[in-house]
Amino acid sequence: MGLQYVVAKRIFGFDKDKNVKYVAKSVGAGELDFDKLCAKVSRILGIHRKTVDLVAAGLVDIMSEEIDDGKTVRLGDFGLFRPSFVGKSADTEAGVSASNIVRKRILFFPGKAFSQMLGNMSVTKMVVPDTDYTDGSSNGGGDNSNPSGGNDGDQGENPLG
Repeated sequence: MGLQYVVAKRIFGFDKDKNVKYVAKSVGAGELDFDKLCAKVSRILGIHRKTVDLVAAGLVDIMSEEIDDGKTVRLGDFGLFRPSFVGKSADTEAGVSASNIVRKRILFFPGKAFSQMLGNMSVTKMVVPDTDYTDGSSNGGGDNSNPSGGNDGDQGENPLG
């Protein structure tokens, strides 16, 4: 299926004229939780589901320890995880200290397997069903005021009011 997008209307703060722009906004296709992921791996490998769960939990524990020590963790074709942070600037070198760090994070860089998959992934525009009536019934004659068929990217918006 690949990635899907809708066209969203945006006004960017850096645009001094505040002109309306249109951008592609990705639309999620759902989420696979950890239990279902372990069950799928279990079926593929032919091992007990709890074994998969234990291995994954052990991997996370060891990765956490190593990243906490400041190390980058490389998982082969999966990719690498590198600790990083975001900090505030200072006017002088002496003004920079650990207190300038405002957020710590882990950066993920996809490995060969994911990079190839991303390069081959399709991207298509999501078709939003037209919920307006066109039979001239009580909804105002079926005037479709949004000819693009989208909902301007606002997910969850009810087009009928």
